[in-house]
Amino acid sequence: MEGHHRVTVKIAPDTPVGTILTAELGGMALVVVRHAKGWTAAPDTCPHAACSLSRMGEVVEGTILVCNCHGAEFDLVTGAVLLDPAETPLQLLDVVESPDSGCLIITRRG
Repeated sequence: MEGHHRVTVKIAPDTPVGTILTAELGGMALVVVRHAKGWTAAPDTCPHAACSLSRMGEVVEGTILVCNCHGAEFDLVTGAVLLDPAETPLQLLDVVESPDSGCLIITRRG
């Protein structure tokens, strides 16, 4: 059921924390981030000024994504805004890691 509702992303089993990947789901560009508590996927645009999180993003303190475009910070576990200027949280997608196949399965929530 690939396409509009789900995408599979190949990963290495030892992908380090801080790794930022890209994917596409139904025509939407995604940022896929390895953090200290697992994986997060979200649209690849900062909710503040639409900068690319895959190009301008950086993982700090294990679970915080900083958009270096204007300094907004987001919690990679909840999507919550941790530091302005962003006011809108990240819209997180569901991510399931399949260790036996070395893949992430990303689906739209809801």
